[in-house]
Amino acid sequence: MFNRAMKWCLLLSLPVLWNATTASALVAAETGGSTSQKKLAEPPLEIPNPTPLESLGRQAQVASISASTAASDARAVTAESEARLNAEAAARSRRAAQVAAAEAEMKSLKIKGAVKEAEKQQAGAASAAQEAKAALLAAKAAVVMAEKDASTEVRKTIDGRLSSTLMDLQDWKMKVLHDPTQEATRAGVKAALPFERALQTIEKRVSDFETRATGLSNQARGLRTAAVGLANAAVEKQAGGAIQVAQNDMMNAHTMMAQAAGFEAQGLKLLAQAQMWNVQIPTYVGAAASAAHKRTWEYGKKLFAPPPITFGAAPPTEVLLQEEGHLRRESLPEHTP
Repeated sequence: MFNRAMKWCLLLSLPVLWNATTASALVAAETGGSTSQKKLAEPPLEIPNPTPLESLGRQAQVASISASTAASDARAVTAESEARLNAEAAARSRRAAQVAAAEAEMKSLKIKGAVKEAEKQQAGAASAAQEAKAALLAAKAAVVMAEKDASTEVRKTIDGRLSSTLMDLQDWKMKVLHDPTQEATRAGVKAALPFERALQTIEKRVSDFETRATGLSNQARGLRTAAVGLANAAVEKQAGGAIQVAQNDMMNAHTMMAQAAGFEAQGLKLLAQAQMWNVQIPTYVGAAASAAHKRTWEYGKKLFAPPPITFGAAPPTEVLLQEEGHLRRESLPEHTP
């Protein structure tokens, strides 16, 4: 399209006269060969010569077309330049982006290296801390062992130097706080204690029997006195004629005399039992003395004489005072004062 317009501009700018042959040739060139042959067969047209005004118009038109063409070319060149500049800017941006990406990758690699180095440093610090902790524990254990060894060594040294003094001190302490005579006497008292308790029980039993027998004897004496007075009163009443009353009083007097006799018999029985228990008192006294002598001699054979040889078993130490007293109370008769 641009080339054809250029051709027309060149033709119009030439100051020549057109003839029919030239016009026909141009038409044939524009419409093709077959059309040219048909128009050549037609009679040629006569074209008049242009006037100066027409020539100036044609020249102005040609100049306008040339200006439009130049403007189009300028626009094309401008677009091409802008495209080239945009392409170059895009290339520069791409290169800058590549450079930035490369720099970012380098920085990322540096950061990763720094992170790995920090991790290594952290691991090294942790390992150093563990080693320091282990060293501290080992030092503490060594200090404890050193203190223990030093204490053991000092204790051995002190014990070796003061052993004889401590032994003498212990002997003196035993002599002062645990006198052999006192220890032997204390052991003898402890050995004689069961017999002493049995002796106290027997003495208490004898005293109770004797006290009870005395009470029964006093009650019997009182009943006899009351019976005698009642019998004398019955005799006087009989002399006065109150025979029945005197007979009742006399029967009561006889009953009181019988009760007095029973109380007297019980008292004598209790006295007999008290005498039987009283006979055993020397036996328990001798058994307590023998047990004390034997135990004191066992504690201090160099301080006391050996005990005499005894024959027979020791008396029993289990004396049931309450059971005997209960049996004794059940054996007493009931009476009415």
